[in-house]
Amino acid sequence: MCTTFAKNIEGNWYLGKTRDPVEWMRWDDEIKMFNAPEDRFKKWIIQNPNPREDGFYGGINEKGVAFTSTYVHVSELQISYIRKPYVRLILDAATAEEAVEIISSFKPEIGGNMFIADAENCFGTESIPGKIFIEAMESNAVKTNHYLNFEERNLEYDNDPHFENWTKTRYERAEELLNNAQSEEDLIQILRDRKNAESGISICRTDNELDCFTHSAFIFNCAEAKALYCQGNLLKNDFKSYSFNS
Repeated sequence: MCTTFAKNIEGNWYLGKTRDPVEWMRWDDEIKMFNAPEDRFKKWIIQNPNPREDGFYGGINEKGVAFTSTYVHVSELQISYIRKPYVRLILDAATAEEAVEIISSFKPEIGGNMFIADAENCFGTESIPGKIFIEAMESNAVKTNHYLNFEERNLEYDNDPHFENWTKTRYERAEELLNNAQSEEDLIQILRDRKNAESGISICRTDNELDCFTHSAFIFNCAEAKALYCQGNLLKNDFKSYSFNS
C-alpha cells in the first residue's frame, strides 16, 4: 500500500511516494534510466528489476515531467497502470498537460490514482474501467489506496476495517504534514512519518509491522528534473539524488 503526494513549493511542483508492497508483489525495486533511441526524452523510472513484470511506480523525464501512481483494484476487467509501454509513452510528454492527454487516450483506461506534474502544473487522475477523473491541483494534494471521486472500493480489501482505517488515516496525516512542508527535507520527513505506528497505520511502516511495510520511496523535483530515491526502508537508508547531468 502506498502514500503519494503533490506539493508546490515556491512555484515548483514536487511529487512523492512510499512503496509498501503486499505479500504477492515483488519487494525489491530499482531506479533505472531509459535512454534508448526510441525514447523521445531521457527517463528515470522506478521499477521492478524484472522488466517483464508489472512494477513501474513512477518516473521523470529530462523535461521535468513526472508521475507517480498507485493501483486501486476495483474490477476484474481492470488493467494495471504500470506496464512498460504505457510508462514510456507517458514520459514522451514535454509538459504535464501533454502527459495527461496521453494517459486519457489509453483504452481501456489504466486503473488507479496518479499525480502528473511539471514545474508549473500538476494534475491528479483517478481511473476505473470506463471512466477517468482529472483535476488540476492548486497547492498540495494526497492520494492513498482509495478513490476520492468514485464510489468503487478496493476489491483486495473490501470490508476490511483495518485497511479502510489505514488508507484514510495515511491520507489525513499526509495532508496535515504537507501544509507546513517548505523543503525537500520536509518532504522526506513526511515519507518517514511514524505517527499512528502503535496502531500499525503510519505512513512509514517497519518490518516489525506484518508483511506490508515500507520498502522504498522517492521524490521528484520537477524544476530540476531530479529524482530522490531511497532503496530499502526509509528509517534505515538514505535518499540518493539522480539527475540527467550526473
